[in-house]
Amino acid sequence: MEKILLNLALILVTTKLGGLLSQKAKMPEVLGALLAGVIIGPVCLNLVSYDSDIKLLANLGVIFLMFLAGLETDLEQFKKAGKSSFMIALFGILVPLILGTLSAFLFYDNVIENLFIGIILTATSVSITVETLTELGKLNTTAGINILGAAVIDDILGIILVSALLSANNSSDGGSLVRSLVGILLFCAVGILAILFAPKLMERFQDRIHPGHTYFTIALAAVLVIAFLAEGLGIAAITGAYLCGLLLSQFPHKQYLQKNVKAISSGFLSPIFFASVGLEASLNGFSMREVLITFIMFVIAVIGKVLGCGAGARIFKISKRESLQIGVGMVSRGEVAIITANIGLQAKIISQEVFIPTILVVLLTTIITPILLKLTFTHRRMRMVDSEN
Repeated sequence: MEKILLNLALILVTTKLGGLLSQKAKMPEVLGALLAGVIIGPVCLNLVSYDSDIKLLANLGVIFLMFLAGLETDLEQFKKAGKSSFMIALFGILVPLILGTLSAFLFYDNVIENLFIGIILTATSVSITVETLTELGKLNTTAGINILGAAVIDDILGIILVSALLSANNSSDGGSLVRSLVGILLFCAVGILAILFAPKLMERFQDRIHPGHTYFTIALAAVLVIAFLAEGLGIAAITGAYLCGLLLSQFPHKQYLQKNVKAISSGFLSPIFFASVGLEASLNGFSMREVLITFIMFVIAVIGKVLGCGAGARIFKISKRESLQIGVGMVSRGEVAIITANIGLQAKIISQEVFIPTILVVLLTTIITPILLKLTFTHRRMRMVDSEN
């Protein structure tokens, strides 16, 4: 017990110091927190190891981070971005899938394995992007709303791809894909109906709802239950958490919920999640072949999302600047890619030789995303484009 307490204290202090230094360098605070995890983890000082206790708190951290993002999202803007978000997500999956699958043939001959590598590269995790956009005050911009909408759709489409490939690899269980699709569609349908109609039903009880510990506790329980249901149906828990945030953002006392969730998330759980990304990284037994695989996967991870999501945005005549912001905002892979790769590893579709580079690609894309995102929002050339428009 004493070890985990010391580790948590060290994580909180170093991530905060890293965040302050990052702010002084005019970069997002989250970048410093990520690098703090790398420094105190196995790659550098090896002071803290990524164990089950850290993993649990990190998972809670990303769940509450996305719950907070849902609470802070302008739902009316989110509805308007529905069609464009779908196209952004679709292109953001197709381009990395094609490029990733083709590049995998440089190393492997198995078509199923290569397709799975492509699927790994389609994953998007916008928790880092959400934190960066929040810091920049850009969460409810055209780019921010489309990123959030596309990320939810991206997760659903990605799960469908994984389910389809697992079914193809395991022909004895032909009904697994159908069950997965039914579960996903059911969850999405119920979620949409709840967001549309639940607030109207709650108007009858509006006078009975008061801000306080009971209201807050029920809200926390709700996000955990919905995250649990999403995870059980094969959808990432963070998607369920985000949808729960969207739902509760229409309920009374939204600001009260935001304030209290932010205290738990930003003050405790989120720093642990950000640090955990660096703590997971390890270079033990890393060969030159794996270095090359990592490099190619990283390049495709960045180019695939920037070109794919950017092209999807341009179809809806979103400006070049905002299309670039959307593409960059979708680059980070996070825990979604790790989960997908772990599924493939356990199903013996991919080997450890692919799993280790996946972890490093997650780390690299997570570190580079807030840097590129800050540049796309603040670069002088971007401001000049704005003035010209």
